[in-house]
Amino acid sequence: MIYLLRHGETLWNREGRNQGQLDSPLTRNGIAQVEAMGRRLLDEIGDPRPWAIVASPLGRAWQSAAIVAEILGLDPRAIAHDARLAEIRFGAWEGRTYDEIDADQPGILAQREAELWRFRPPGGESYADLSDRVAPWLSSIPKWAKLIVVCHGGTGRVLRGLFAKLPPETAATLKNTQDELYRLHDGRFEVLKTGFNGMSSPAAGTR
Repeated sequence: MIYLLRHGETLWNREGRNQGQLDSPLTRNGIAQVEAMGRRLLDEIGDPRPWAIVASPLGRAWQSAAIVAEILGLDPRAIAHDARLAEIRFGAWEGRTYDEIDADQPGILAQREAELWRFRPPGGESYADLSDRVAPWLSSIPKWAKLIVVCHGGTGRVLRGLFAKLPPETAATLKNTQDELYRLHDGRFEVLKTGFNGMSSPAAGTR
């Protein structure tokens, strides 16, 4: 079984900036989101000792994973990192807002929406590329494994899509907020609400 979490809100999430494989720190709101997910997770799993945590190596995911580990009473030093779980690479779009991108390249965002699974930003990855990166990791997980995975919006969409064998076009548009988590088992996934009552970033579902 896998519990899948997205990192908490970051400064760039709040500003509506594409992060990709660049980084920005968690906001106070983001830390509170992760704490809410950690508490919900503890309620779910009970005894955390059989569970292992694996995270993207990017700072926002590692920080979120460390917060979760502390809530579960696990050693953050035992968190495993796998580069295949890093966020989709946005290339030249990293650090920029969609308004800035659209001003420089009118029509490019409409093209992306029309070809969402295959579209590559300049110097970046498509969802198809990300799927090719994530699929070998997912297929390497034994059925008996008990994993807590902390990664990103795009990576989480692709993971859930692969796990549930969804059409690519569906996977690319899955909701992926920063105040709920997902339980993956038996070839499907379920959404677990946290009851978080803080602020939600306007960009929380997209980057």
